Amino acid sequence: MLPATIQGIRRYLGSGLIKGIGPRLADRIVEHFGTETLEVIEREPQRLIEVPKLGPKRTKLIAAAWEEQKAIKEVMIFLQSVGVSTSLAVRIYKNYGDASIAVVRNEPYRLAADVWGIGFLTADRIAQAVGIPHDSPQRVKAGLQYALSQSADQGHCFLPEES
Repeated sequence: MLPATIQGIRRYLGSGLIKGIGPRLADRIVEHFGTETLEVIEREPQRLIEVPKLGPKRTKLIAAAWEEQKAIKEVMIFLQSVGVSTSLAVRIYKNYGDASIAVVRNEPYRLAADVWGIGFLTADRIAQAVGIPHDSPQRVKAGLQYALSQSADQGHCFLPEES
C-alpha cells in the first residue's frame, strides 16, 4: 500500500525508489501538493512543473520512473504474497526483472543460485508457498546441492554414499 501521511509520502518519494526524486526534491513536492502528492504523480504528472525549481525535463523523468515503478508493484505484491521480504523481493526483481513471477512460480530453487541472500532454506520455503510438491525432483536436486555445499564449507571434499 502507498503511504497516506505527509511524512510517509515524503519518506516514500525520498527513498530512491522513484528515479529522479531524492529527499530534498521529495520535500519540495510534498510541500507543494500535500497529501494529494501521489495522486497528482499518478493521474496528472505534468502538474509537477508547478513545484518550484522543477523543470519539464525532470518532470518527464519522474513521470517515466513512476510508470516503471508501477510495473514493479505487481511483482512485489506477488512476492510478498508468498512470504518474500521486501528487501529480497527487490533483489529478485533486480535479477529477473519482469520474469520474476514466472521464475519464482516455476523454478523457485533457482533463486538460491542466482540471488545473493537466498539459500536453499529460503528457496524451499518459497517453493512450498507456490505449491511445489515436497517430493519434487527439482527440490531433491536443490537439496543435494545444498548438502554438498554445506559439507564443502566445512572442509570436506566428498561425502560417502550411505548403504
